[in-house]
Amino acid sequence: MTDISIGIIRQKPTLVSTFELLVKPITPVTAPGTEAVARTVVQGYFLTIANTSNSDVKLTLQFTATTPALNIADTVTITDVQGTNDFSDLTPVPGDPSRFTFSLGIRANDTALLTLLPDVSKIEIVKAAKLEIRGYVEILVNSPSAATPVNLLLTPEHRGTFLPQNLSSRNLDLDQLAYSIPTSTGGSLFTLSGPVAKMSKELKIEVKEFEKIQKEKDFEKVQVEKLPEIDQLANPIPVNAGNDLQRLIGLMAQRLDQIEQQMGNTQNGKSFIQAQERPTVGQQVVNQPRN
Repeated sequence: MTDISIGIIRQKPTLVSTFELLVKPITPVTAPGTEAVARTVVQGYFLTIANTSNSDVKLTLQFTATTPALNIADTVTITDVQGTNDFSDLTPVPGDPSRFTFSLGIRANDTALLTLLPDVSKIEIVKAAKLEIRGYVEILVNSPSAATPVNLLLTPEHRGTFLPQNLSSRNLDLDQLAYSIPTSTGGSLFTLSGPVAKMSKELKIEVKEFEKIQKEKDFEKVQVEKLPEIDQLANPIPVNAGNDLQRLIGLMAQRLDQIEQQMGNTQNGKSFIQAQERPTVGQQVVNQPRN
């Protein structure tokens, strides 16, 4: 074979952390006069990624949110790779309404910041103060050039701002919060492998193995097709490849019927051994000299 194509096998994504987006009171209001305690918080997800390898990498992040669901129209994605904020949206995964992806590239020995935020530019979201989206984040390397594992430092955080009761006040009381999120590994270092490239030599071996298995199956098929020719029992019948198995079963049943008939004759007092087949007994045994 002369095929020199390369097969690419994508790796499974690695779990990073949970995430939670909020435009909602920090606590439910249960009694009149406690509204000041339950201030509305706007919270987003921040993920700092450091590429500590000596090669550029392309990454894909996958966000999964089922209950509550994630609506792209209520969020905004911001990336800072080269010192500027680039606004964009997540990409829905076809056929799976609960999953969304985002791809970015990071140069060797460089860092990037990815932020997923509630879209507070829409005043109706802020006034309603009912937005809550939570789920989990996964990551994978999709650079075909990443032949060796890539070391990444991942630092997920939640950052937020507490909004005052009166947004039109001259002296806005804006408090902030920030806290780190535990990762799936318990640390920041993630060693990820890129897609596995199978060269033509490996593909040839797999093809040869397949051809070997196929030949063995074909040989077994031929052996089964030739079974009626090996022994036609008492009644030879021409081979018909389409009904070999049924014919073989029929011949076996026919033979069994013949045996049953012979056994039946014996049970009814009829001799199973013909007269000409019986050995001569009696006189020869009497005249035989004794030891």
